[in-house]
Amino acid sequence: MTKEKKKEENKPVTKNFIWLALAFALFVIGIHQSLTVGFEYSYWIFMLSISLLLLHRYKSKPNDGNTK
Repeated sequence: MTKEKKKEENKPVTKNFIWLALAFALFVIGIHQSLTVGFEYSYWIFMLSISLLLLHRYKSKPNDGNTK
C-alpha cells in the first residue's frame, strides 16, 4: 500500500472522531452553561450537540447499498 492510500483510508475515521469529540465538548459546555445561566439559555448548545451525534452516527453507519 502506498502512503496516499493509507491517508485516504484514515480520513473518514478522523472526521467521525472529530464530530464525536465536538459533540462531547458541546455537551460539557451545555451542562456548564445550564448550571450557570439556566437551561433555557443553553438549550441551543444541547441541540447542536445532539445534531453532531446524529451526524456522527449517520456518517459512521456502513453503506450496504440496499436502499428500498
